[in-house]
Amino acid sequence: MKKVLLILLSLASIVYVSCKKNNNNGSNNDGPGEVYGKWKLTEVMEDPGNGSIGKYQKVSGQVKYLTLDKSGKFEGDAMPELLTYKILDSVKMEVTNKNYNQTLIYRYKVSAKSLQINPPCFEGCGYRFVRE
Repeated sequence: MKKVLLILLSLASIVYVSCKKNNNNGSNNDGPGEVYGKWKLTEVMEDPGNGSIGKYQKVSGQVKYLTLDKSGKFEGDAMPELLTYKILDSVKMEVTNKNYNQTLIYRYKVSAKSLQINPPCFEGCGYRFVRE
């Protein structure tokens, strides 16, 4: 009887330790977050196209914002050409843009306090935001 109890306890311990807790509430800096909400533009990267690697540069001047609402609409002055979005997976979103007749696939990376959006560019380009 003691052996059976010991085996069951061992199995329960292994199952408990092997299960990873899924924390999707965005409560820590490095954990997952939601794209929804108001974001302040902090950095922009545009590759000059001369063979060098583009670098993110801090934004100066008037503060600009981007709001992603849960209905799938963009608002704000940080990226005014964007109209709507649809989350495809944890790294891609489908975006409608007022300058194109088709949807585009943008890459994104989000945490509880930061958002990075990378449009499809021939050279590298991107935008970094912090949550407001």
